[in-house]
Amino acid sequence: MKYKFQIEDKHFDIDITNSATFFSPTTIKVNDRHFEVQVGEKNGGEVNSFFLDNKLYHVEIERDSEGYPTGIFVNGGYYSASLLKIDKLFYYKEKPVESANSGIVKSFVPGYIKKIYVHVNEKVKEKDILLIHEAMKMENEIRASRSGIVKRIGVKEGDNVLANHILFEIE
Repeated sequence: MKYKFQIEDKHFDIDITNSATFFSPTTIKVNDRHFEVQVGEKNGGEVNSFFLDNKLYHVEIERDSEGYPTGIFVNGGYYSASLLKIDKLFYYKEKPVESANSGIVKSFVPGYIKKIYVHVNEKVKEKDILLIHEAMKMENEIRASRSGIVKRIGVKEGDNVLANHILFEIE
């Protein structure tokens, strides 16, 4: 299974070569380094502890109200974190999509916010370009779903976002 994480300001490509089961040896590749770990404790499918070089590490993942990771506690130390991608699947359960006229504009795939063209309280017209969302080396123009006033901006230039992340809300 392949993952992309952002922890603090660093990006990590993580590849778990075999499924992690209780007390099974598991090879994990982080960027270009290989680690042999052994799962110590699992709860509900999540690893709560593991052994690396015969040292026990306790892990707890902090999540927001939608279930996205926002931080990781490792042996009591806290690291802000974002899960950017798992394999080619999106990290969320399919949610109903709001109607095109709801005023909520969301990212459709994981990507990078390259440029934002509007500000909060700015008046926009339907189909105005609000931002440039870069995904898979392609620049996508994200447009207003309706005319109105930008009530909220959920991203900043330079942010990495997951699919289904709220970009704008127009009222």
